[in-house]
Amino acid sequence: MKSYHLFVLAGLFFIACSNTEQKPLTEKIPRPSGNYFGLSVDTTAQMFAEGIISKAYQELNAVFSPDGKEFYYTIADPGRSFYTIFYYKQNEKATWDGPFVAPFSGKYSDADPFITSDGKQLYFISRRPIDQSSKEPKDFDIWMVERTESGWSEAQNLGAPINTSTNEFYVSVTDEGSIFYSAAYDDAIGRSDIYEAKPTDQGYVVENLGPNINSPTGEGDPYVSPDGKMIIFMSWGRSDDLGRGDLYISFKEEGAWKPAVNLGKRINSEFFEYCPMLSPDGQYFFWTSYQYTPFQNAAGWDYEGYAKRLESADNSLGNVYWIAASVLEEYR
Repeated sequence: MKSYHLFVLAGLFFIACSNTEQKPLTEKIPRPSGNYFGLSVDTTAQMFAEGIISKAYQELNAVFSPDGKEFYYTIADPGRSFYTIFYYKQNEKATWDGPFVAPFSGKYSDADPFITSDGKQLYFISRRPIDQSSKEPKDFDIWMVERTESGWSEAQNLGAPINTSTNEFYVSVTDEGSIFYSAAYDDAIGRSDIYEAKPTDQGYVVENLGPNINSPTGEGDPYVSPDGKMIIFMSWGRSDDLGRGDLYISFKEEGAWKPAVNLGKRINSEFFEYCPMLSPDGQYFFWTSYQYTPFQNAAGWDYEGYAKRLESADNSLGNVYWIAASVLEEYR
């Protein structure tokens, strides 16, 4: 998600935890059923769930709960000034109900959901006020909700030293409790870097991931595997960049990150790719891309044809894509 995405694209860019059931955003399409909305993909990238998730809106993020029965994603307004987190959930018949606004979202600009591998916590970024005494939205901070018997808890701001007076974006959390995210701090190697907040007895210690991950151009959107040994992130402006921003991968060996490698044309395009995420079962890799079919039409457009194209998923606003995660092993 993110205003950071605005920063990357342009520069390149009270929460009550109610469990009241909401009406779906739309009921005009048949409800899908089965794991991954009844879909699958091989080693050729495809748009994910076109007409269900990937539509004419500006969708980003793709986050499944560990049991595969919930799916969270973000929709931004066309100008990318406001973001809202939505979700689908499977019912007892394995049919997907939704989309619904996430119970902790909808009032303020929220994006970049991430669920821990035990399913107990969901992290996201938000511009909501720090507390109820303030009515003015803050910059983007990292927030967290915990799963309870009645649903998600009220949102909690992670506080210092992770959240600061500047924006923090796109969180990923390992099983050992390290929190990875991106920010444009004064010590950044580039315009924005990736950081790790390591838990200690005295609280978190924030560290820059260093030059094998961060570059003089800029990085963001870190996905880190639960074991903390693989990272996939977005970077723009590197010498091997295929377009306006690509996804890169690195593995940790003997406690150090190897130099990051571009994920290549199978995943990256001449357009902007970001928001990487692995499915909890490790079967599929998801990301968001602005790739689209050029609008030029040799036969010429009429109004109906042009309007239909603009109302389709292939309208340049960005969609969720996926591919078999086995392709990532080629870079290990």
